[in-house]
Amino acid sequence: MSRALKAIVERLGAQTGVLCCAVLLDLPVRHPLCDGLDAAGRSVFLIGRHSLGSDAPADVAVEYILGQLKDGHYPDVVHPVLFAPKASLAMAAAIDGDMEEILAYGERGTGKTHLLAGAALINAELHHRGQYPGVFKVMWLHDSLMSASAKTGEALELPMWGGLWSIKDDRTKAIFSIGGKEVLLGNFVGCKDASSAERLRQDCHMVVGEELVASLTDGLGIELPQWRLAISSSIRLETRHRVAMAATNPGSPDLWPYAHFDVAGQGHPTRRAIHIPISDRLSPEQQAVHRKTFAGNSAMDARLGRGEWVMAERGQPVAEGFNAAIHVSRWPLTPHPQYLLGIGWDGGHSPSAVIGQRQGGPIQVFAALNGLGIGTLELIEQQVRPWIDQHAPWALLDGGAALVHCIDPNLSTPGQATIHETAEKMILKCLGGRIVKGAVRWAPRKEAVLKVLAPRHEAGQSPLLIAPGPDTALLVQAFEGRWFYPITTDGQVDRTGPKKPNSPFADLGDAAAYLFGWLLGSDLMEVPTPGPLKVETSFSLDPIPMVESTFDLGVFTEHR
Repeated sequence: MSRALKAIVERLGAQTGVLCCAVLLDLPVRHPLCDGLDAAGRSVFLIGRHSLGSDAPADVAVEYILGQLKDGHYPDVVHPVLFAPKASLAMAAAIDGDMEEILAYGERGTGKTHLLAGAALINAELHHRGQYPGVFKVMWLHDSLMSASAKTGEALELPMWGGLWSIKDDRTKAIFSIGGKEVLLGNFVGCKDASSAERLRQDCHMVVGEELVASLTDGLGIELPQWRLAISSSIRLETRHRVAMAATNPGSPDLWPYAHFDVAGQGHPTRRAIHIPISDRLSPEQQAVHRKTFAGNSAMDARLGRGEWVMAERGQPVAEGFNAAIHVSRWPLTPHPQYLLGIGWDGGHSPSAVIGQRQGGPIQVFAALNGLGIGTLELIEQQVRPWIDQHAPWALLDGGAALVHCIDPNLSTPGQATIHETAEKMILKCLGGRIVKGAVRWAPRKEAVLKVLAPRHEAGQSPLLIAPGPDTALLVQAFEGRWFYPITTDGQVDRTGPKKPNSPFADLGDAAAYLFGWLLGSDLMEVPTPGPLKVETSFSLDPIPMVESTFDLGVFTEHR
């Protein structure tokens, strides 16, 4: 290469800082949209190429850069970022093709965060080359903004990215710049943070999701409705290729990402899951050390050590005696206006509402509603009120005269914003009805659950019937074992209370327990008192019999 060409590159580089970021994908064949190949046959995407323009100096600069890469050299004005084969395959699927939603899953340490960033950058560069207006906007979903800062933010600040990413606005935005020009703007969204989750409605060009599944707790970092809402926000802005891409460690196969992204490989036309194995990035020695970390827990070893979707090891189920074949009705259940309609409420950052009724016989559960990362008001507006309007509008008549709310006592505690506002008052304001406070102690709540699951009958029917369908699916999962007692370090079951945090299953279980306790009424926690209460009024070591007082119907007598 002549000195003249090198001088042009150095001049452009001096004017703009790093001239380009070369993202290198290790693919079986050359990608049709790439700028060229490097010495190892990797497809080269020059991020920042669009900002050089289309004049002769820019063309000469690009020719020089690609020539150097083809010869195995990296010019000082180019920052290379290399990706392994499986990561490259996942990224290529997000650049073009028929796939609209892609999931990259695998063990810890496989670089899933970096491949999300790389795929977004390539799409951003091609967006700019197509002369679409504005900076390329990415909605970057996480469970919380703290996680976004600690995981994604710190990953993008690693040396492998050469300082081209900057994390700004109190670490809620990730900006990729070349020569002072913004190529990509990533807005972090904390799906469990109520205020941050409002950003799910902001327009974007691409959706990226981090850690859909909480592998250690079997919970969800991002709910399916939130994922769908984010995707709906990406359809308005113009761009060349619409895609949503997520990455996660594996979890339970009954969580939504497994079926939604077709992890089982059934051939979904627009969704695809790609396994990123640990061998893609770590040496055999590093892999051995990595797997030793999870050797003591078979479920965690399978998920985080081998990248497999397996059920987690759990303690003893709380809902002992539950059997879906017995307790889930084969036919639809309908609320009846002749009877009071009860709603069991559990609060916190995963509020739950379990709606049921006792129509003279067994307890019937019609719906079990939950919202992760929202408040009680949002749960009412988004799920509870619409359900009542559709299935039991009569319950709202006359100020909710037929509606009884069985609440977590903590819902009576004032919020941090104002002492005049509580979740209890919000429920009454939005729905009307009456309030019954549930038991504070775990023992009576547990007894309510066990009593409706006991092997007995109510008028020839099971004491509990749950309506079939999606409205109760999470409660059924909770009763089938997702609501459980923790195991202590010595291997014993701790029955002092269910495992927490364990959203949404523990929250739905508590809400159901409050409802069952009220519907069972006086049948719950009865303690027989066979005779008058005897009270000691004196104590003596003298062999003379003790003095006892008997209180019976207001008459006081002493016995000697």
